[in-house]
Parts: sequence; structure tokens; C-alpha cells
Amino acid sequence: MDDLRRHRFENHKFSRPLMFVRGIELGATPLQVTRPLLLADVQTDRVTSALVNGEVTPLSKLPRILSDTTNDRVTVVLENEGASSTFELLVRIAKDEHLAGVETAFLKMAKSRSLTIRSIEGFIADCKPFETASLYCDGLCHYLYGVLAKERAPDSALGFDEYPTRFTRAVDELQTYERSLAQIVRALVAFNFNHFEDSHNQAPVGRLQHAAVLFSGLLEGFPWQHEFERKESESNALVDLLTDHETLRILRWTELGAKELVNCIDDLQGQLKRDIPGYDKFKIQMLVAEALAFKGDAVAARRAAREFMSNQRTQAWAEALVARLSQMEH
Repeated sequence: MDDLRRHRFENHKFSRPLMFVRGIELGATPLQVTRPLLLADVQTDRVTSALVNGEVTPLSKLPRILSDTTNDRVTVVLENEGASSTFELLVRIAKDEHLAGVETAFLKMAKSRSLTIRSIEGFIADCKPFETASLYCDGLCHYLYGVLAKERAPDSALGFDEYPTRFTRAVDELQTYERSLAQIVRALVAFNFNHFEDSHNQAPVGRLQHAAVLFSGLLEGFPWQHEFERKESESNALVDLLTDHETLRILRWTELGAKELVNCIDDLQGQLKRDIPGYDKFKIQMLVAEALAFKGDAVAARRAAREFMSNQRTQAWAEALVARLSQMEH
């Protein structure tokens, strides 16, 4: 980060004051802080004076003030001789026992295996005593509302097309929480949006991580990876509880070997005839093409692959699949 900042200042000169928190350059968007700041986490450049929430503050005391803040919206104005910059930090440092309380309440709701508006309202009510973890609760709720929207739950007033926004908001609010529950939600959202590398990096060992690795490999031109060993763990139980129905079907298909996948061609093609999200359709189309190739239906497999030839992201996979078909024929 020191090298990056040096390059930034020497080769891309700006006159305005700059502020960094944990190496991130602050801009117009408020920075959410959910973990205690160290003094070294706060750095500034090109600054001669500072105001914190309207009060003149010695620049040397700025890191200490921010590190001592646990629950506040902080406005920092940095000035120099020619310009000023305004930054906002939303500091919500949750107590560990409050984070654990939210997770306990979540598990209570999840184990009922009934996701409804009423069950989410019950979860919110159970989290009321854990006020310092309100953002954590809020992020989880956005994800749950997104699942309801995606599954077109009859008791939800949310439209189907609202689920991507809810998923995105969930990730935004859970981004800085290094908790297994938050990581699983981020991994599931990444997988939903076909960001397979991000999903792989955050998912626990198990079917979600396996599926993310499989799709990442296919997109790079590697063949189908058959090996999957189902392991029971608390993390995998959480993945199953958190996963929407469409994604759960896809995860189950990715656990199959070639022969088993061939037996699912009718089910896969049937899914494509339904009104499903484009992100899921993308994954299922790849599965259909792979299944057709394993079946030996070269004509249909080539036709399916060629639809992806013009897409830069899927070109390597489509070309590799066509090459495999040619090898099979010879």
C-alpha cells in the first residue's frame, strides 16, 4: 500500500486532501466501519487542518478520535491551502456477544426451515436486544428478503426483479464482518451473480465451494470435475439453510459425475423452459451442454456451445467443449 500511495501522489497529482482507512482511499460514499480501528489504520495526505463533526481537531489526534469511536456517524473535513475534502464514516462497532446473539437468533429461525415474512419479523424481534449488531442483522435481513423475492414467495410484497438489489445491499452491509455466517451469505450472493472466483474464496469447504470451483474451471477451459466428497459440518448445514431453491438445485447437479448428469438432461432442459433468473439460466445452459457432450450428442452439444462462442467470458469453455467433442469423434 505504501508503494501504491507513493505512485498515486508522485504520478497522479491531486491538490485535494486525501484520507485512507485500512488502505482504502475514502471518497464521496460513507465508509462503514464495523471493526475497531487501529491508529495505523487512519492515514492522510496533503492536509494542514482538520475538523471532526464540526470541531477543529489537531491532525495528530484524528487517528485516536476515530479509533475511540464505537457508535457514531463521523464527518471529517480535511483542508489545505488550496482545497478541502469531506469524508463520512459510519462507525458501528458491534460487541462480540451481540454478534453471537444475532447468529443464535438467525439459527433459531433457520432451523424451522420456513422462510416467510413472519419468520423474518420474528428474527428481527429476537435481535432487538443486540443493538450494536443492528447492521449485521440488517444485512442478513436484506439477503432473506432477496431470497423471498427470488422464490416469488406468496406472502412477500417484493417483486421478483427486486432480489438482485436486496442481495447487493446484503453484501454491502455484511462486507466488513469476518464471521462465518456473513462469509457464507457473501459467497452465495457471488455464486448467484456468477462471480465464481469470489464465491470460491469465501465459501466453506463443501458443495458451494465445489460448484464455484467447477464453474470457474469450465470457464477457463478445464473439463468437468467429477470428484466431490460430501462432508457434514456446521458451515455446510448453514449453506443449505441459506440457499434459495433454484441455487440448491444447481448445487446438487454440480455434485454429479458424467453418467449421472446425463440422466438429468430432461430435468435440466425443463428448467430452461421455466421463468428463471438469467444468472441461473447461464449456469444451467452450461450444464446442459456438458450433459449433451457426455451423452455423445455432438450436434446438440455443439449447438449449445456455439451460443457462447461470441461471449468473451465463455469463449474458452465453448472452444474447449467443441475440441473435446472432436476428440471423442476420432
